[in-house]
Amino acid sequence: MRLWNTLTRRKEEFRPIDDRNVRMYVCGPTVYDDAHIGNARPVIVFDVLYRLLRHRYGAEHVRYVRNITDVDDKINARAAQEGVTIRDLTERTSARFHADIAALGVLAPTVEPRATEHIVEMIEIIERLIASGHAYVADGHVLFHVPSMPGYGKLSGRTLDEMIAGARVEVAPYKKDATDFVLWKPSPPELPGWESPWGRGRPGWHIECSAMSWKHLGEVFDIHGGGIDLVFPHHENEIAQTCCAFGHKVMANVWMHNGFLQVEGRKMSKSLGNFLTIRELLNDWPGDVLRFNMLQTHYRQPIDWTVRRLKESRAILKSWYGRTDMASAVPAFEGEFALALNDDLNTPRAIAALHALDGHALGSALLALGFAGNLE
Repeated sequence: MRLWNTLTRRKEEFRPIDDRNVRMYVCGPTVYDDAHIGNARPVIVFDVLYRLLRHRYGAEHVRYVRNITDVDDKINARAAQEGVTIRDLTERTSARFHADIAALGVLAPTVEPRATEHIVEMIEIIERLIASGHAYVADGHVLFHVPSMPGYGKLSGRTLDEMIAGARVEVAPYKKDATDFVLWKPSPPELPGWESPWGRGRPGWHIECSAMSWKHLGEVFDIHGGGIDLVFPHHENEIAQTCCAFGHKVMANVWMHNGFLQVEGRKMSKSLGNFLTIRELLNDWPGDVLRFNMLQTHYRQPIDWTVRRLKESRAILKSWYGRTDMASAVPAFEGEFALALNDDLNTPRAIAALHALDGHALGSALLALGFAGNLE
């Protein structure tokens, strides 16, 4: 099994730290609104990888963690706009997210931690970083001091000048360096807050995933996944916090990122009128069709989401479902289909291999990919 590693920029043989405890973390949604189809891409991609890992190592030996971010400035703003409590908002949007992705045939992760349930772990990591000189307290904030970490920027390949240029938009006077980022910030009475050694406050975004992955997977684990948009600054900052807090050279051995999604050749945007939520699409298309359409493009490549491709996906599935009895099939990874998936999760090549199959073999492969056999 070979996977492309963003950290090393090459395809590598996957060798878990412990093949009886294979560990994967994927950044989940920030639950302030319905998930859009771009959010569905990592959910589907890493669901396929999760299924493949379970097949290779045994379901009981694979631990998959996909988090929910339920404390965030976007959540605060949306709750205030709607006049509801933050808890009410996040509970409602989380439930809708779960219903949406269930229709896409996605397995539940082993653990689905919420950020608000890991404040203790966040505070402990921050205390470690302050004690070791990698973080400092300034004007009620705690910030990570980027120049304190040799090799910062390795994941994204960005130079210091590029990072400084990107940080100039919000350079605060209390920062020691323009690239320093927030670990903890003060909360006024009207916003969520927790008591800490630095006063009542709330965590920065990046520290949340470091805390949740540490709690549920350990200081170093096998695979960390997410969208390509998270490479910088989110994943770069996760690496910095975790490695400096625990004294390791890596946080995860393999970093995997799916490509961008556009709609009908254009960037998805509410202003362009092409912003598509999973929920809206499920009103017109079966979940199997949405899943199949996503997997026809290799996960690392950009995908153009079009009605034409959706129609083609439905036609192919209709033909296949007419040639197999999926109710009697058992999920199986075999032959060229399995070789393709083991080659950096090459789903287009795996799908091409299915055209030569029929009957039981076709049904088994479709089930292995997470299809339900339903076009209603």
